[in-house]
Amino acid sequence: MEFILGSNFVSLNMSNSKIKVGLVSYGMSGRIFHAPFIEQHPNFELRLILERTKSNSKEAYPNATIVRSFDALIKTDEVDLIVVNGPTYLHFEMAKAALEAGKHVVLEKPMTATVQEGEALIALAKKHNVQLAVYHNKRFEGGFKTIQKLLATDRIGTVQDCTLAIHRFRPEIGPKAWKEDPHPGAGILYDIGSHLIDQVLMLFGWPVDLKADLQIQRANGKVVDYFKITFLYADFKATIVSDMLTNTPKPSISLLGTKGSFVKYGYDPQESRLAKHPIVWEGIGEDLVENYGTLTTIKTNTTEKITTENGDYGQFYQNVYEVLNGDAALIIPPVEALDVIKIIEWATESGITKNQV
Repeated sequence: MEFILGSNFVSLNMSNSKIKVGLVSYGMSGRIFHAPFIEQHPNFELRLILERTKSNSKEAYPNATIVRSFDALIKTDEVDLIVVNGPTYLHFEMAKAALEAGKHVVLEKPMTATVQEGEALIALAKKHNVQLAVYHNKRFEGGFKTIQKLLATDRIGTVQDCTLAIHRFRPEIGPKAWKEDPHPGAGILYDIGSHLIDQVLMLFGWPVDLKADLQIQRANGKVVDYFKITFLYADFKATIVSDMLTNTPKPSISLLGTKGSFVKYGYDPQESRLAKHPIVWEGIGEDLVENYGTLTTIKTNTTEKITTENGDYGQFYQNVYEVLNGDAALIIPPVEALDVIKIIEWATESGITKNQV
């Protein structure tokens, strides 16, 4: 294996070997969002999986070796790439250790709990000539791709208002203590908010101003479980909202413009399909017909269903492979993931003061 330093990225010449991967956690994230795509890709090999006490991955991935400590992942030549997908409050320390060990890192979103930590990781990746790729997988969902296409084709005209939402009905506090305890990076703003913030920044860029409403709505809750953040631009606004108490359908996408509007219900089907084993890969990113969005055109006063673009989380790992093979730059540069944390800190300040920042 030969390391190649390019002008914008470090690559691995993998012509004679696969990219060997170590997975930090085989919880939901590892089981649904990472391991299947690593295993399916012909140029990756899932070599090591960290499970401290259990062996849940053995049936699905019998060729991978289960290790019992994080050190066993990073202090070995058996892996080239570490997927850091543990609790958010551990992202910085784990990614830091992996980068310092000379490993490329795929880091689950949110990147880190603080901007300072994110900046430190970017500097470390540069220092050690390794890649740092942050897994903002909702860029590769059908609904997001659809509104990108609508904006590019000018079918709704100049944007006047946009709302992106993820509503859930989980009125009881969940069993995952690290998500419900007030650790750094805990709460729905970091969890779901990081996705929606990333999407708004990709669609519209950095806002002129911002205001946020952050709440703890559920009984016995200790971390933020509701947010509404409004991004203010020169002549329009974009809003993101998420909560745990909605049990009736609400739009997931609402896009209003000078030529028309687009409204969509339902969420990307990939997660639920990836949770079923064996995974049926054919059509995994195809939306349900009943969840196609509706485009209303003002001039003709007509409506039409818009077929949702196919989602494909696998695009992330394909890009990582191309980067490490010297053929591409990262689709999601770490500085863009850092921007998400900057917005989270800004929104937290706004949410605490209850004032526009």
